[in-house]
Amino acid sequence: MDRLPDNFADRIASLSCEHYVRRLPKKGKPVEGREWTLMATVLKQDEDGSLDVVAMGTGSKCIGRSKMRLEGDVLHDSHAEIIARRAFLRYLYHQLQMAYHGQHSAVFTTPGADCRCGLKPGVKFHLFTSHTPCGDASIFPKGSKSEETIDHGFVVRPERVSQASQNSPQLGTQKRKAENACDQEQQKASKKLTTNKEYPHCLLGEKVGSTSDSHDKNVDEGIKFEERTENKVKEGDTLCEKVKKTSEPDVHRTGAKCVPGGLQDPLQGGLDYHQVWVLRTKPGRGERTLSLSCSDKLARWNILGCQGALLSHFMTEPVYFSTIVVGRCPYSSYAMYRGIVDRCAGIQDLPPAYKLHQPRCVQSCLQFCHHREAVLEQSSTPDKLMPAPAAIMWAAFPGRCTDVSVNGYRQGTTRKTMGSPQARVFTCRKELFETFKQLLNSLSVERRPASLR
Repeated sequence: MDRLPDNFADRIASLSCEHYVRRLPKKGKPVEGREWTLMATVLKQDEDGSLDVVAMGTGSKCIGRSKMRLEGDVLHDSHAEIIARRAFLRYLYHQLQMAYHGQHSAVFTTPGADCRCGLKPGVKFHLFTSHTPCGDASIFPKGSKSEETIDHGFVVRPERVSQASQNSPQLGTQKRKAENACDQEQQKASKKLTTNKEYPHCLLGEKVGSTSDSHDKNVDEGIKFEERTENKVKEGDTLCEKVKKTSEPDVHRTGAKCVPGGLQDPLQGGLDYHQVWVLRTKPGRGERTLSLSCSDKLARWNILGCQGALLSHFMTEPVYFSTIVVGRCPYSSYAMYRGIVDRCAGIQDLPPAYKLHQPRCVQSCLQFCHHREAVLEQSSTPDKLMPAPAAIMWAAFPGRCTDVSVNGYRQGTTRKTMGSPQARVFTCRKELFETFKQLLNSLSVERRPASLR
C-alpha cells in the first residue's frame, strides 16, 4: 500500500469544509453560537490524483423506534456519516445511468458482457467525518500522547477556508509524526480496556434495539464535567470527579449502548467503564431505536462495500472507502482500527470480490467550524448549546441535489403532507428504490444484469 502524502488528510478536510461553507445553503445549518452539528463527505479521487466532493451529509439525530416506518419514506438514522453515504448512493445511480446510456461516466466503465459496470482504473473514494464515529471506535484511554498532538487550535471557519488549504501541510506533517511515534503506547493502554475478542456474530446486520436521539458526544465532554458545580452533577459525573481525585486512568466514553442480549458495559471506574469489541446502538436520550452505531456500520461497509444490495446488481465489484479521515477531535488510530476492521477479522467464506477491506485511517489537524467544541469556544451562552435539529444532504447529480430533513422528513413537512412525495428526502429508502426502478426500467431486458432479468 502506497504511503499517503503528508498533507493528504488536511487536504481532504479542507475540501470538505470548503464545500460545506460555499455550496450548502444556510437553511438547515446550525444557528451561530447556539447550535452545533457533525459533517461527513465522500470524495472521489481520479487517476491523476484530483479530488472532488461528490456527497455530503450533516446531522446528529436518530429517530425513536415508534417513529420508524415500513414504507421507507422517513430517515431512521440522520448521523452525518450515514447521510453522506446515502447521498453517495444517489450519486452512484446517476453515474450508472450515464454509463448504461452511452454517456461519459466519471466513475464507471461501459457495461461488459455480463451487463455490469466496473470502476474505472484509478478511481478511489475517501470518507471524511468531522468527529470520531460513535460506538466502539470512540472508546480509548484519555490523556495519551497521540491525543495531545491533535489540538493545534486551527478551526476551519467560513472566512478561513482558503487559509486552511495553504496552512494544512505543515500542521499535518507535525501531527502525524507525533502520532506514529506514540502508536505503540496507545495500543498498550487500549489493550487494558475490558475486551471480548469473540468477534460479534451479528456485525453484518441483525436489527437490534437501543436508545436514540443525539449523536455521540464521545464523553470527551467528561472534561467539561470538571467545571460544573457539585450540586448540578448528573448521573455519571460523580465517577468523573472520583477519577480526577484519584488520578485513575479513564477512557473517552461513548453514549452508544451495548445491544441487548450481548455483553454489557461493566460501568466500573477508569478503564473498566466500557466493554469494547461489541455491537452498539446509537447514543442519546429518548426512546429506543434499531440503528446500529456508526462504528458498526463502517465495519459492515468494510466487508460488504458501501454501495448496498440494489446497486450491487449493476456492479462487478463492491465499492470500498480507500481512506477514512477524521477531523480534529479526540481520536485514537488504534481504537479506530479496532472498531471498523479488527472486529471483522473472524468473518470468512465471503462471495467472490468481497473481502475484509482495510482502509487507511488518518486524522486531520483541521476542525469543522460547527463542531461542538469549536462552537463552544465562540459561544456567549455555552450552557445553552444545543445540537442542530436539522440534517442536510447533498450529492453531485442533476436536479434536486440538496435536501434538509427534520425528524427524518423534509423540512416543512406537516401532518397533512406526511406520507406524500413532498415529505420525502432523496436519501430515504423509498426514493432510492424509485431511483433503482428508474434505472432498471430504462434498460431493455437483454441489457439488464442476469440477476435482474
